[in-house]
Amino acid sequence: MKKLRWRLFLHFSLQFISIAVLMVIVILMTLFIVIAYYTNDVAENNYYEAKLESITIETGNSFKHLEMNDGWDEGLAEDNLWVQIINEEGKVVEAGNVPTEIPMQYSQFQLLQMQETNELQGYSLTFYLETFYESPFLFVLGHYDHERPFLQKLVQDYGKKTGIGAQHLAEVERKLERIEGSLTLYDQNENVKQTLGEAPEQEKPLDLFRRKEQPDVYSTKKTTYKDSDSGLIWVLTTPNENKKDRSFDSYRDLAIAFGITGLIVLLITIIISVWNGFRYGNPLFIFTNWLSRMGNEQYEEVLTERERKQVFRKNGKTKLRYRLYDEVFHAFYEMAAKLAASKKEREELEENREEWMTGISHDLRTPLSTMQGYGKLLESGQYEWTKEELVDIGKTLGEKSDYMLSLIEDFSLSFQLKNQETPTSFKRMDVNNLIRKTLSKFTGDLTLKNNYLISFHPLEDSHYLSVDEKWFERMIDNLIYNAIKHNPPGTSIDVILTKIDSRNEFKIMITDNGVGMDEETRKHLFTRYYRGTNTDERIEGTGLGMNIAMRIAQLHRGDMFVETENHQGTIVGIIFPLS
Repeated sequence: MKKLRWRLFLHFSLQFISIAVLMVIVILMTLFIVIAYYTNDVAENNYYEAKLESITIETGNSFKHLEMNDGWDEGLAEDNLWVQIINEEGKVVEAGNVPTEIPMQYSQFQLLQMQETNELQGYSLTFYLETFYESPFLFVLGHYDHERPFLQKLVQDYGKKTGIGAQHLAEVERKLERIEGSLTLYDQNENVKQTLGEAPEQEKPLDLFRRKEQPDVYSTKKTTYKDSDSGLIWVLTTPNENKKDRSFDSYRDLAIAFGITGLIVLLITIIISVWNGFRYGNPLFIFTNWLSRMGNEQYEEVLTERERKQVFRKNGKTKLRYRLYDEVFHAFYEMAAKLAASKKEREELEENREEWMTGISHDLRTPLSTMQGYGKLLESGQYEWTKEELVDIGKTLGEKSDYMLSLIEDFSLSFQLKNQETPTSFKRMDVNNLIRKTLSKFTGDLTLKNNYLISFHPLEDSHYLSVDEKWFERMIDNLIYNAIKHNPPGTSIDVILTKIDSRNEFKIMITDNGVGMDEETRKHLFTRYYRGTNTDERIEGTGLGMNIAMRIAQLHRGDMFVETENHQGTIVGIIFPLS
């Protein structure tokens, strides 16, 4: 058992440590991949958006109010950027490197215009709405777009209805060469009217949307201006200076923080693994001892005294370290109780069978002794038998033979029913006629007519049931015979049929006003080989009659019940589904 304890401990410890190490490795790898991908993707796709998002991370540790960290605006001047943080009232609450001409308060219409044009006083804008706090804040990043005023200047100085005049082509070419750009003019039908500088690559229609969302994916930057006078569209193409990888200190710090967190998680997981090894190992060791005792049928000793002190407190409650298995401990106690009861029941059944063997030996010995005695008398030839004496001897031998055959038939039928080997032939029959026919053998018996009053109460209408006629009659025979056999003359026996409309079922009730039976007899009434003892007289029979009746009822999908009390009569009921 000690080896089992250490094996369980090592198993759980190694399992948890392995899971923890794998978990940390996966988390770290995933974290670095995500950070690297996100940083590269955002920085490469849209530098200004990535820069603005990195600034939003510098919002301090408050969960209610916006509090920017010190030095959050460092580096804005170097990149020629400015940032404003605007509250829901339109007031600027934080600002960094903002030019003097930019306002510090905005109206709803000013913000709407800024949103639609992405421009403010010659500066291109990038927006980020932070909704984490109690009230929202709008982060606005502005950068000076040199290309836009350059293009506007070209349109103003050289723009004509037909494009750039021939006399200005050389001068415009020189200006474009200085910025390494090219210029394309389109008419209203999207036809190219003029191209100056190196012609840009032809782009697909959806590139227009992609340039807006991911401008830094492209190596060139396009600035567009529509001349309302001429209707021409001027498109300036220049190199994109922002198409390169960017790294931000906030992401590096975040990666370091996650790395430290991963190491802490690993350490804690190792500690928990060792703790779980002891926590789960000890209860399993107790369960193993428990099952071993169960296998040896030591049901009365669920826990040893040492184990009981280890698991339970003095007040009977489970200790905290074993509380996880509280239901398991109770389940083991219940299982032990059930197994003990089953063992006791098995011993009682064995005792009943031994009693039955004694009884059946006596039951068979009595008729055999009589038959043997008559046989020897007839064989000896010492007597001269009259005709009347021979008839009496023959009658006695026939009765004893019939009795023995009924005993053997009950044994055979019980075995067939138990093993579901009974040959059956079902057919639809009228319930009233079936019961009436079965009872006719009792109501027509002159020996019973004067001693027992048997009454039949049929259903009002005809109803049909799928039955095996022979076995169904045998069931009713056994129940009526029991009511006659165990009650004194003068007992009234009623067979009542009732229909349960709500469940499409009908019920057969065989009631008598006889001696009834005690609780012990009622409890074992359907037990094989059990014979009740309502009187001190010896009761002949196999003890199989009620068991056979119950199994035949089950064969017809019926359910049998018994209601009785001593000296209060008995009700035996069977409920069947109607066809």
